[in-house]
Amino acid sequence: MTDRVISSGGLTSAERVTGTQSLEKAMDILEYIAAAPRPGVTLAECTGILGYSKATTQRMLLTLTRRDMLHFDEELGVYSLGMLTAKLGAEYLSRLDYRRAALPVLRELVAESGETAHLGVLTGKDVVYIELVDSPKPIRIFSKVGDTRPAYMTAIGKAILAQLPSDQRRERLPETLVGSTAHTITSFDQLYRDLAETRERGYAIDRGENRDGIRGVAAPIFNFSGIVCAAMSIAGPSSRLDSDERLAELGTKVVRAARRVSAVLGAPEGL
Repeated sequence: MTDRVISSGGLTSAERVTGTQSLEKAMDILEYIAAAPRPGVTLAECTGILGYSKATTQRMLLTLTRRDMLHFDEELGVYSLGMLTAKLGAEYLSRLDYRRAALPVLRELVAESGETAHLGVLTGKDVVYIELVDSPKPIRIFSKVGDTRPAYMTAIGKAILAQLPSDQRRERLPETLVGSTAHTITSFDQLYRDLAETRERGYAIDRGENRDGIRGVAAPIFNFSGIVCAAMSIAGPSSRLDSDERLAELGTKVVRAARRVSAVLGAPEGL
């Protein structure tokens, strides 16, 4: 499980409440414009329907427009949903498809291996777990959907990184590889060798690089364009994944499972 420290950032209680209220108002505006029957909404309509002051509504509209959440048509004087909302919606739908395609396969992996199975995607320099099925065993790893970890120290992250062109791969790595455990790879040369071996082997191995006492394997998932879009893993306590033979056995299973999901997503044969 990812440990999180939530900081107030030096804000007072009143400032935090104000920030939350502002976010609520911004969400109200987005929801209203998205549901409006017309293709665009004026400032006056937003102000009248939502009941906020004109100054508050205008400030929110300008901020949302600047962040591409909204688009302002100067000729008509109306606001409509912006490009960023379309991108976010498309990203959500694409990940939803991954989850739908992968979930039954994840369940089978858990039934076969007895360990926890994850589905993850690369977002920036981090891996985000978007689906998982827990091991039925009383002693197991604990994680949850939404957890994030630096890509270079996870099996899922390395499985994806290994399939990226070198220039894109470097963009997904931090300036410095910081160790999380004594086993974390902190040398770029060593990491690149590991990724080359991962690509040749077909699956990545996490030898306790992310969390002490946890090992795992992961294989890439490809979309209809033949581009890596996600990865799935099997992970468990090092006491049960304690040999190269066991990791290889699970590696074979996760590669086979990832190929099944890739096929459902329309990936070209051979990936």
